Amino acid sequence: MSTLLRSLSLLVGTTLAAPASGNCLSAKETKYGVLLTREAPFYSVFYKPEGPGLTEQRLMERNRSLHPVSAVYLHPLLVEKRVSPSGTHELKYANAIALDDLPQKKNWQSETTLFINGQRSVSGATFIRFDGWGEETIASCSYKVWAINSRLELTGLPPIIFEQYYSPELRLVLRSVRLGRSNQPLSEIRFDRFQIGWGN
Repeated sequence: MSTLLRSLSLLVGTTLAAPASGNCLSAKETKYGVLLTREAPFYSVFYKPEGPGLTEQRLMERNRSLHPVSAVYLHPLLVEKRVSPSGTHELKYANAIALDDLPQKKNWQSETTLFINGQRSVSGATFIRFDGWGEETIASCSYKVWAINSRLELTGLPPIIFEQYYSPELRLVLRSVRLGRSNQPLSEIRFDRFQIGWGN
C-alpha cells in the first residue's frame, strides 16, 4: 500500500480490502464504504452510506502535501457540511430533500444559507437539474449514471457550478466537472479505481 493510501486509511479509520467481488462494484457492497482513487494528481475519497446520505473523507495532494477534508451529505448529490483545515462550512436548505425521483421531475431547488464556523454568512439558492442518462467507467466497470447540473448561487459570490455523473444504483457520484460561468470546464475528478473498506 502506498504512503498516500496508508495516510487515507489512518484518516478514515478503515481497513482497505481487495477490489469488489466479480471485479466490479455492486450496490450490496457499498454499505461497507467505498474508496475511490485518482492517481495523478493524487485524489482519494472514502464514501460511506449514512441513512439517505453519506459521509466523505478525502485526501488530495497540493504542492507536494496532503490536504484532508471531511463532509456530510444529506443525499449523495447534496452536501450539508464540509470540514477542512480552513474551517467548517455548512449549508442549510429550506426545502425537503427529494432527489431520488429527479429523472421524473427534472429539477429541484431550495433557498440555501451558508454558515461558516457556526456563524450565518450569506443566503441564496441551490439548483439541481437532471440532464439525461449516461454511462461512466471505473477500472473497466461500467455504470449507468444520471447527468446532473448542480448550481449554488449565494449573494455576492460567484456561482459554484458542477456537472456530476451520479450512479443511482451505487448512490455515488462517479465523475465531477467544475464549470465556469459560461459552462466551460475548469477542473475534473475522474477516478481510476475503487476498493471496499469497512470500519474497524
